[in-house]
Amino acid sequence: MPIRPAETPSTLPRPADDPGLTPALRIGSPARFVIDAPDGTPLVVRHWRAGTGPTLVLCDGLGCDGYSWPYMLTRFAGERPFFHMQWRGHGESGVPDDIDTVRLRVIVDDLSAALAAFGVGDAVLLGHSMGVPIALECWRAHTERRFAANIRGLALCCGVFENPIATWHGKYADHAPTPLGNLAMNALFDRASRSVIQSWHRIEKFYRRVMAMDFAYHAAVNGELNPPYIKEDDFRPYIQHLQRMDMRVFFRLARDMREHSARDVLSTIAVPTLVVGGARDKFAPPHIAEHMHKAISDSELLMMVEGSHAAPIEQPRLVERALVRMLARVDAAA
Repeated sequence: MPIRPAETPSTLPRPADDPGLTPALRIGSPARFVIDAPDGTPLVVRHWRAGTGPTLVLCDGLGCDGYSWPYMLTRFAGERPFFHMQWRGHGESGVPDDIDTVRLRVIVDDLSAALAAFGVGDAVLLGHSMGVPIALECWRAHTERRFAANIRGLALCCGVFENPIATWHGKYADHAPTPLGNLAMNALFDRASRSVIQSWHRIEKFYRRVMAMDFAYHAAVNGELNPPYIKEDDFRPYIQHLQRMDMRVFFRLARDMREHSARDVLSTIAVPTLVVGGARDKFAPPHIAEHMHKAISDSELLMMVEGSHAAPIEQPRLVERALVRMLARVDAAA
């Protein structure tokens, strides 16, 4: 992939000096570049080079452009190198001409090529939400010798290893009854998501007006997260990004994730791994994290009693301490 400074391209959805950029991504003034995917889609990369040890590769969730990472960046900036690529159709990266290319396997290929272009050798992948299945698919590619970086560790936070639609607002234990909301989601998702993709040009303006309302922010916080632990400055950037996002990208990826499974990958993981779960997570219920922990031999489980799906910004110190322990195991295994 050719690399060029991010100030030069005209294809980005927002100007380079946009003050609305996620504050996390300004920490330490990282070098900021654009690379072109094989299909010509421009992908924005930020690379914090200062520090030693494996590069911490930040893997965002669906609809995210870096809001999960400010505390991790603040804690480890200068101590560890960081690498963050905004997925196709996310943040400042371009929306591909062919929406059908917005799939997990293509994102993994994009990331691998970007890491190769920047010469990143050893890496620890930090995944949040959709970043978890992305990290797991990167490990699969690593074992098949088709991933550029040498994966030395994994941090899997508030994510699932297969079909998130099956567990969204689902049961909190295997033996519990399935909630009505989950049954409705599974019954309606296929038709609703297809309709959004096909009708986006007709509903886009209405969607953006709704997402600009305070209602959208408060509905997300009160309906999905743990409000006493959420700071508005930490979470509002996520809602602002969703407001700008092309929802064809969002739902194309969501449909791909529904068909995805990395269950077979878990037992093959042979590097130090941190699994973070939230007891109040409505997207990735706690039994998912417990299953991953049991299936991954060299793993530590951090179950956050008050944690929701946004645990990295709700109780960041707990996550940081667990990550320090995991990175110590990575360093010891070198």
